[in-house]
Amino acid sequence: MPHYGRYDSTQTKKSKEKKERAKTKSGKGNIEQTDNQFIIKRTNEATGTIVETKYNEATILYKGKLITAHLKKGLNAVCNQTVFPGDIVVIKQEQPDEYYINNLIKRKNVLARTKIDSTRKSPNAGTSRNIATNIDVAVIVVSAKTPPLHPKFIDRYLMLLQYNNIDCAICLNKADLKTEEDEKVLDIYRKIKIPVVETSTINSTGIENLKDILRGKQAIFVGHSGVGKSSLTNALMETDEIKTSHVSEKSGKGRHTTTTSKYYIWDENSSIIDTPGIRSLDISDFKPNEIKEYFPEFEDWEGRCKYSNCLHYREPMESCIIKQAVKSGIITKERYDSYIRILSDVINDVNIDINEER
Repeated sequence: MPHYGRYDSTQTKKSKEKKERAKTKSGKGNIEQTDNQFIIKRTNEATGTIVETKYNEATILYKGKLITAHLKKGLNAVCNQTVFPGDIVVIKQEQPDEYYINNLIKRKNVLARTKIDSTRKSPNAGTSRNIATNIDVAVIVVSAKTPPLHPKFIDRYLMLLQYNNIDCAICLNKADLKTEEDEKVLDIYRKIKIPVVETSTINSTGIENLKDILRGKQAIFVGHSGVGKSSLTNALMETDEIKTSHVSEKSGKGRHTTTTSKYYIWDENSSIIDTPGIRSLDISDFKPNEIKEYFPEFEDWEGRCKYSNCLHYREPMESCIIKQAVKSGIITKERYDSYIRILSDVINDVNIDINEER
């Protein structure tokens, strides 16, 4: 499957390396500070895959069966803040039914969300929480109506997936309710080479196309509550055992039925991580001049603005080639508006008006 924005440019690679150095320095999500022998690069010992975590224990697929394990003795950490679905771990067995997580194999990537809606007044507002690791492909699940399709949410996810070097696809579920406006939105992403699949778990359409994208990969479903992530997992697993939710008629929003990320194997070497509905995405690590790197439509025009540090934001039209490309229809206004919303959030510009003349 083609990768969306492989960030081959030297500029983007340097930007990513800079972020990684900053994370290591700050210790954000860095459990090596707890025990520098806990994370290892490789091992010849038998390993297991984290399926689900709770406060002080984890469910792990180990030697073909599910076991419950705790963190090794002496590790000063909480299980559900240390390991996550998709993690590969080394298990130590001390008694017939007593297992400990002895080591964590170094991850190839991590996907995180904002723990609490950043608009809420809370001491934890805006803090980041990991939800899954070692992901080969992420499927952004959206729906036609109930809840409606939100392209701005897709764009934020595309940024985070690129940043974490995760391949991505978009799944429009409830496609039997699709409108012409929905089709126009999907075409925006098809034009920038994002794989798009349309499904309906009601009439079982598109499921085989979805399987083709996921087969042979460790995948993850992400998206709002109520879009049908658990229903799609049921369809992959060919079961009705995974609890699904319905959308509130009053609010039009889905209820949080899946409360923690869970790992399922649906075919040989093929797994899916079903995640809770996510309302807020953490973009706090991005700097204003980095955001444009995650909009591939801008790539052919970069360096052609009058000013080398142009953010394509409040600069005059005559000095910004990106604004001119938007005005002429070469870059879609919808994607540019999404870029402006994300940029304004990062720089905390509360006076943003995407309809103003730029």
